[in-house]
Amino acid sequence: MSNIPKVTVIGASNVDLIGLATEKLIFEDSNIGTIDTILGGVGRNIAENLKHLEFDVDFLSVFADDEFSNTLKKSCKDLGISIEHSLTVKDSKTSLYVAIMDHYRDLALALSAMDIYDDIPDSFILNNLDVIAKNEYCVLETNLPVNILELATEKLPNTKFALEAVSAKKALKALTVIDRLHILKCNAKEAELLSNMTVQYESDYEKMIEHFLKMGVKKVFITLGKDGVAYGDENEIFINKNNILIPVNTNGAGDAFMAGLIYGENKGLDLYDTVNFATGCAQITIQHKNAVHPDICEQMVLKTMQ
Repeated sequence: MSNIPKVTVIGASNVDLIGLATEKLIFEDSNIGTIDTILGGVGRNIAENLKHLEFDVDFLSVFADDEFSNTLKKSCKDLGISIEHSLTVKDSKTSLYVAIMDHYRDLALALSAMDIYDDIPDSFILNNLDVIAKNEYCVLETNLPVNILELATEKLPNTKFALEAVSAKKALKALTVIDRLHILKCNAKEAELLSNMTVQYESDYEKMIEHFLKMGVKKVFITLGKDGVAYGDENEIFINKNNILIPVNTNGAGDAFMAGLIYGENKGLDLYDTVNFATGCAQITIQHKNAVHPDICEQMVLKTMQ
C-alpha cells in the first residue's frame, strides 16, 4: 500500500497575466513595466504546491476547449497532477487573471474573468463523490459557486474540508458552509467580512478566531501579511510574527500557505509548527516571479524554517 499522502483539490485553473511596474504606479495613465504570462488559478496553484510537497493530488477543475486550457491541462499532466475528473466546457473561454504589481512588487490591482465557473452543474460534484471521499482532505476555494461548495460539504460529512477565501469579493460565498469546515484560511479583510467584525486592535483577531470556532470551524488561520498569522483551535489562539522579506512577487503566497497547512495536517504537526511550515512555503513563493516556485519541496521549506 502506498505511503504517499493523497488530497483532493477543487478549484480554478487560470492563465495569469502579471504586470510589474518599473516605477511608482500612476493611475489613469500608461505605466512602463514588464508583463509575464504564467499558469495559475488558486486551485491549480495549491495543487501544484502539494505535488511538489510529494502529495498525490486529484485536481477537479473546469477547463475550456481552447488553446489556453490545452496548455493548462498539459502542465497538470506533466506535473503528475490528476485531472481525470475535471470538466471541459465546449465553446467557452479559459479563466483569465490580470494582476498589476507595484514597484514594490506587491499587488496593486487585479481583474479576473472567470465566467466559466459561474454555472458549474451539480453533477460536477455528484458524479465525483467517490473520488472526493477516498481522500481524507479536500481543499475548496471561493472561485467556485455557492452550490458547489454547499453540495460537496453536505454530501461528504466525513471529509475534512479546507477552504481558501480567495478575495474579499468572493469570501462571502463561504458563509453557508463555515460550520462544515475543518480549516478556514483567509486574510484580515476577508475575516472581517465573514465575521462581520472590525479589527482595531491585535486582540480583535483573537475574538474573530473565537467567533469562527463557535460557528463550527475546527482550525482558523488569518494571514496578516507582514504582521504574521493569527491562528487558533479549541486549545489555543496565537499570533505568529513573520520575518520580513522583500518579495519578487506576492501573487500565489496564500496558495502556498494553504498547501503548507495541508502538509502540516497530514504530518500531524501541532498548530505552531504547521503555521511555521506554511509560512516557509509562502516565503519561498514570494521569492520567485511565478505563482508557484518551481523548486519548492519539503527540504527547501524545512531549511527556510531554520
